[in-house]
Amino acid sequence: MSDELHGGCLCGRVRFHTTQAPLRTFACHCTFCQRVTGSSYFAESMYPKEAVVFNAGPLSTYEHLSDTSHKKIYVHFCPTCGTTVSLTFERWPDMRGIARGCYDDPNAVSVTSHIWTQSAQSNTALPGEVDCFAQARMTLDGQAVPAVRHPAPVMAKNPV
Repeated sequence: MSDELHGGCLCGRVRFHTTQAPLRTFACHCTFCQRVTGSSYFAESMYPKEAVVFNAGPLSTYEHLSDTSHKKIYVHFCPTCGTTVSLTFERWPDMRGIARGCYDDPNAVSVTSHIWTQSAQSNTALPGEVDCFAQARMTLDGQAVPAVRHPAPVMAKNPV
């Protein structure tokens, strides 16, 4: 995978590139991510903020208070077409999430884990041999949570 990835919004007004490989890419099934995408989950790559450079178009921002951490999540989107391009976080001020669907080649990054699977919509397939977490990867006090790995894909009609 190349360290420099390019992408942008649906209309092309907002463009970005990265200066390093993502730290990780995951699919989040929390109800916030379902709403922010209007879909079953949000796949995002995490970067240090300085590793993402926006080179065209302004972003608008929506501020949301997390139900769990009670910290702010900032949704950055194109003011013209409404595409959610990025998330930033009060809890992790030096990090930026980039929407996987906004890369020019979304397959340039692989989803390596699924989080908040307890909220996954019915009949969403959770892959086998991939780290899955019922909630977040870490507790609110920063402790790592052990992953569950299913030997084969499972359907989330009975969330795990």
